[in-house]
Amino acid sequence: MNDDIQARLTQVSAALIRYPRFKALHTDIRECQELSRLTHEPQCMSLEGVTGAGKSTLVRDYVALFPRRDEPDGTRIPIFYAETPSPVTVKGMAASMLAHLGDPAANHGALWAMNYRLIRLMLDCQVELVILDDFHHLIDKETNRVLEQVSDWLKVLIKETGIPFLVVGIDGKVERILEANAQLSRLFAVRQTLAPFRCDPTDAASVQEFARFVQYAEQAIAMPLPTTLPRLELIQRLHEATQGVVGNLMNLLRYAAWLTQQQPQAAQPVSATPTIALATLAAAYDKRLAKHLKRPANPFLVPLAAALPDVITTSAAAPPPAKRRARRSPSQSQPTPVTQPEVAHAD
Repeated sequence: MNDDIQARLTQVSAALIRYPRFKALHTDIRECQELSRLTHEPQCMSLEGVTGAGKSTLVRDYVALFPRRDEPDGTRIPIFYAETPSPVTVKGMAASMLAHLGDPAANHGALWAMNYRLIRLMLDCQVELVILDDFHHLIDKETNRVLEQVSDWLKVLIKETGIPFLVVGIDGKVERILEANAQLSRLFAVRQTLAPFRCDPTDAASVQEFARFVQYAEQAIAMPLPTTLPRLELIQRLHEATQGVVGNLMNLLRYAAWLTQQQPQAAQPVSATPTIALATLAAAYDKRLAKHLKRPANPFLVPLAAALPDVITTSAAAPPPAKRRARRSPSQSQPTPVTQPEVAHAD
């Protein structure tokens, strides 16, 4: 593999798409962080979605805006990100959070002592928001019951620190955990879902939104999608193949881009950007999504009427120009300034 191909594939793998819904959820998180500081009351938030919706990518991107920094009087951790261990216990959760905060004795001591160290570290590090990923682990896999001791411990931790939490997990499970504990539920006034994209033939706005994301994804992989069929039909087939789930679409397109780079490009100039063929999308679907999604047929091989019985007008697939979001007012703890284009590539 030559250097140009290697560089292109690295770019494809590292691409991050900050699409409008992604940015809107960042705004919601920022508001909880800001309001908690202004009201001195933890304004907590939950975020759930199906597997592959992009929840963890979204919150990790938010964390990156507020990096840890070492100062003369200690370490500052504006946004504290941790993953819920599995299986989870109260002591296991406390130890995991202590380890993420850098406590050298995270696994040692009685629970009360661990709790004391955890609270002191969170306050000393001036944590403004805690993001707890994989929150669905609070439902025991064997018994399918909510681990009430852990949820009670979390409720007390939020109240004693006064720091807001963002809990992130699988669609339906996060809500179930919160609803099982009335006092914990009351703390989480903001409840959001990162749902898959829709592409409803009767709703032009949903078609436009998905079409725009496909356009962003095309920019991210830096390789054109096939033009051998109408754009609207391609959008329809892509939605059928991925069910509108961001992770599925990116998995499909990244692998299709990789397959395209492996193919001989004798028919194109050396400098030309290769185009992903429809047959390549079909091969990528069979390799990467078919077994996972268990669809009856490959959406890139069957006739359109069989794959998509509903037909929509071509005007629905033309996305309107993106609008800029107004700047937000500065706050006490400012994120590291970054440029946030619709498609960003890691260095």
